[in-house]
Amino acid sequence: MSEEATVSSSGPAPGRLILTTQAFLCALLALAWLLLPAAPAQAASSAGTGTIRGHLVNGTHNKAPVAGQSVTLQMAQDGSARDLTTLKTDSQGAFLFSGLATASTVKYAVYTRYQGAQYVSDLVDLSKQAGQQIELTVYDATSNSANLAVVQATILVHEPEASKGTFTVSEIYFFQNVGQTTYVGSLNASQGRPNALLFSLPQGARNVTLAQGFNGVEAVQVAGGFASDAAVPPGETQFSFSFEVPYQSSSYDFAYTFFYPTVQLSVLTPPALQASSGALPSKGLMTANSHPYLLLQNQNFRSGDQVHIKMQGLPLSSGQSQNSGLFLVPTWVWLVGGVLVMLVIIVLSSLFYNLFQRRREARRQGRQHAQKRPSSTRPESAVTHPRGKNEAESSEQERLLHQLLELDKAFEEGRLKKTEYTEERARIKERLRALMSLEQEKERRSGAKERQAVESSRSSSRAKRRPEKS
Repeated sequence: MSEEATVSSSGPAPGRLILTTQAFLCALLALAWLLLPAAPAQAASSAGTGTIRGHLVNGTHNKAPVAGQSVTLQMAQDGSARDLTTLKTDSQGAFLFSGLATASTVKYAVYTRYQGAQYVSDLVDLSKQAGQQIELTVYDATSNSANLAVVQATILVHEPEASKGTFTVSEIYFFQNVGQTTYVGSLNASQGRPNALLFSLPQGARNVTLAQGFNGVEAVQVAGGFASDAAVPPGETQFSFSFEVPYQSSSYDFAYTFFYPTVQLSVLTPPALQASSGALPSKGLMTANSHPYLLLQNQNFRSGDQVHIKMQGLPLSSGQSQNSGLFLVPTWVWLVGGVLVMLVIIVLSSLFYNLFQRRREARRQGRQHAQKRPSSTRPESAVTHPRGKNEAESSEQERLLHQLLELDKAFEEGRLKKTEYTEERARIKERLRALMSLEQEKERRSGAKERQAVESSRSSSRAKRRPEKS
């Protein structure tokens, strides 16, 4: 308990007495501190007789003691852990935790956070030896990842779940830091990608679950994967995580990017998936977790390299089986294609209608011109041509064009299926084409007869003028 708590818990007394007693106690404590030799910082408890002594040293500076650094004692019991107390190291980097329980069910650990990285000691068991000595090493921090490499990366693909259309992937990494400083990244993305520890993820990955090595750190999504501010001290550090990948067809291209030089990459897949990769030769079947897996493996990859693992034979649910072909094309492609088809239909219909209107106007002007001519030069065909039949054919063309426009409108509104629309439109266009061909043939014949009548009239006129001149 602190001195303030002790004073406040005493009974009522005159204020002068309290101040005098406090001054007297402070003087005694100061005298004792001057006369006694330096002792390590410690935290005491009346819970037991166990003690943990230790030193905090800096491995970057040849294990120099770290003075005035906060260290925390943590207790683990019955599957849970909690912090017991925190103190600061003395001038020699020493610390002492005493009065600790020594039951076999209790374990202890000491940790500290130094220059942005957290360092934790091994678990301490006081049940067999009540007093133990530990050394906790920290390192200076750096943001340069040049000393980092991946010794072993393992990707384990679990059995797919057809009902969900997903498969789960577990990944384990063994990083090696060959320097004498701890790599501590930053998630600040103000200047582009964060300068932090990077991990690759395939496109569409979701539900990322961080496990070993990520305790008490943060992670953010970046292009091609995610970044974490987890620290990598000198030596070997293990990281593991898992995620879920959705699929929509029986095949999947698993892309993996190397963010660091990697000594060896191993990919384990269920044999039924028929996995293959040009960059990862097959090493045959192996057993892991009592299950057979196909092993794809290769060595010596550089930062920036990428490999693709082609997996085939993914099981599909009934809904995926019916639509697996459609899922290969993005939805926006179908929408754009439908809009373009509608535009083409509208343009063609407009062209046909304008062409029909121009021809109809030309015929009307031709009839008016023929009626204004003298009766002697009017072609016989123009006088004897059955007008009622022309009007009937013109009305039939208008009706067919109207049907064509109504058919396009019904298809655009989704009231007709594509097959019905195509067949009916072809039939109407064929009928319209036949009428227009017949009309052109009649106009050609009519023009020929008209030219013949004009020539005949001119010949008669010349024949009449010849006797008069003679």
